[in-house]
This record gives sequence, C-alpha cells and structure tokens, in this order.
Amino acid sequence: MAGSQRPGRGTALADNKVLFMSAPVGAGHIRAAQAVSQMLKMTDTACQTELCNVFDFFHPSIGQAILKSYLKILDIFPQAYAAMYSWGNQSRLALMGRDLVSRFLARRLEEYIRSFQPSVIVCTHATPAGLVAWCKKHGLLTVPAVAIVTDFVTHRLWVYPELDHYFVAHAGMVEYLGQYGVAQEAVTVTGIPVSLAFSQQGDRSQILNKLTLASDRKTILIMGGGAGVLPMDSILDMCMEIDKPLQFIAIAGNNRQLYRKLMRFAAAAKHPVRVLGYIDNVHEIMSAADLLISKPGGMSVSEALALGVPLIIYRPIPGQEEANTRYLLARRAAFRADSLPELKTILLNLMAGEHGELSRLQQRAAAVGCPDAAKNIVNFLVNKYFY
Repeated sequence: MAGSQRPGRGTALADNKVLFMSAPVGAGHIRAAQAVSQMLKMTDTACQTELCNVFDFFHPSIGQAILKSYLKILDIFPQAYAAMYSWGNQSRLALMGRDLVSRFLARRLEEYIRSFQPSVIVCTHATPAGLVAWCKKHGLLTVPAVAIVTDFVTHRLWVYPELDHYFVAHAGMVEYLGQYGVAQEAVTVTGIPVSLAFSQQGDRSQILNKLTLASDRKTILIMGGGAGVLPMDSILDMCMEIDKPLQFIAIAGNNRQLYRKLMRFAAAAKHPVRVLGYIDNVHEIMSAADLLISKPGGMSVSEALALGVPLIIYRPIPGQEEANTRYLLARRAAFRADSLPELKTILLNLMAGEHGELSRLQQRAAAVGCPDAAKNIVNFLVNKYFY
C-alpha cells in the first residue's frame, strides 16, 4: 500500500504477511498459490498468508458470467479461445483493455491491500498481476510484488516491468520476458509450484487395493473431464479395444452428468474402470498411475511430472495448451494424440513392453518434474523480503 515500510533485515517472520492474488479461471492458478502458502506456513507458522480472488472485486454476476463464458468457449468453440489468446498476445488494443480494467479496479484493490498490509504480494494469474503492476506504475502501491507463471509459456498479458520478480517454469521463459524489458536478474527458474503432497510418492499397492484394483496391471489415469473439455467416455470406449491387461481410473470432478455416464460405462466395461468424482487426494491417485491421459494444463502437468507420471496429451487447444505440449514433447516426457486412433496406437506401443518404452518415458517425466518449486520460491521470498 502507499507509504508502507518494508521490514528490515532481522525482522521476525511473525511481522510478515504474504498476500496471494489469483483468479479461478482454471483451478491451477489457485492451486499454485495454495502450494506456496502451504510451504510458507511450514517454514514458520507465524507468517500470515491470505488468498485473494480477483473476481471478488467484480460484482458477483460479472465474475460468474466470465467463468461460464470461458468454460462454454472451451467446450463448444475452442478455436475462438485460441484466436483470443493469439490476439491478446499481439494486439495493442488488448493491452489498452488491460489498462482500462486495472484502472476500474485500482481503488478497490488499494483499499484492500492497505487493510491487510502485506510484506509482499504474490500473483499467480495474469489479471491480478496486471492490476498490481498498474497500481505500482501510478504510485498507488509500493509494496513488493512478484508473479508465478503457471504455464510453460509466458503470455504477453503476464509481462509487467513494474513487478519486482518472476518465477517461471524453464529458462526459455527468461529470454521471452527479457524481450519486453524484464531484467534477467528479475526472473528465477523454479518450475511451477505444486503441493508438498506431490513430492512424496504414495504406496502404489496400498492405493490400488483401496480402489479394488490389481497391482499387476498397468494403471491408466484419465483426467480433465470436469469442465467437459475431454471426451472421457469416448476415450474409455476406445481403450476397451486394447487387448492388454489394463485398468483405468477416471476422475470426473464436479461434472455430475459425466460421472453418471462413466459409472454406467464402467458397469459393463471389458477392463476394470474406477470412476471418481471430486476428490482431494489426487496425489495418491497419481502415485498409483503408470500413465496419465489429460489436457496439458500447467498445474496438472506439473503435479504429474513431480510424481514421475508421463502424459498422453489429447487434442491440445491452440494457445498455452499447445505451448505446454511443445515443451513436454521436446523433453520426451509426453506423447500427443489428436484423434482416438492415434491415441490407441500410442497406447499399444507403450503397453507392448518389449523395449521398456513406458519405463523410459516415466524416467524422463521424473527428470523434468520440479517437486521443490514451492520450497525454492519460499526461500527466495523469505530471504529477499522478510529479513
């Protein structure tokens, strides 16, 4: 807030507060903030943290309309989302629109931050990052602010020289930020932060036993249907054509219609299928999986890689999904399938087993994973802004 004083070196952690600002456009942004907040509290329980949803500054009906429109576009017309993503990365008009939104919300944000008095602001979504940067640029805020980019690519709407520091997934993103005036020393490569639970491999046999699944079958996890953007029923139907000892776990999330459809399918399926709705132990389910079929969201990908679970990415949407896919393919930690026949071919090759391709794929996935990203971000924040 304006006129705030940065804690001096030697200040106790009890005097420090961290404000996390995010948006619920996809669950990954919130989960990244929660992962770092969790690690901060483990570092010292006296440090206060608060998570702010930037949509709370809008009228509730506006926030809900934005979310519903976003999900509808992804479900019905993903090409429109791709076009908007590309336009926002290149258009001056998009940057002007960003500034107008920031101007509209600036006073409310300033009052909110003034009441909390954080030592540092951590943004895990581009919208609050832009809002905070606008306030700093116009002298409304002086508190340090950092950004955690939650994909393997940096969109233009993430880039604000007014922010004090960036945490990114890989070194290529440092160069991109530099093209827009962000100094190299203001960027740290940490990986995308995931919850501590994803750095600890679960007991596979015990987890499978709870699910009444066998430990001697390859287990394929299918995720990403909660928002209706992954045709999980069609994927499972195709998988039943594969004559290998397989079993499946399908997570439908909050999508009740999909959950009921998958339950009906599982009752007559050739291979064992366990259908789950919304769960809070994804880390355990991932620990039991040999392979994940999913969309390439930055957070879900990072969680899988932290546990050494490789991916088959199904029909990524142009935009950050395409960029995330390119990153994984370049590091040979994933395969890409753009159709059901292509997905079947990949599965058949991986499950053949003669050449150990699945095992090598798992090793490469583990090598790319960054289970300590949250810890490294916290260490930076504590050393830079707390003491």
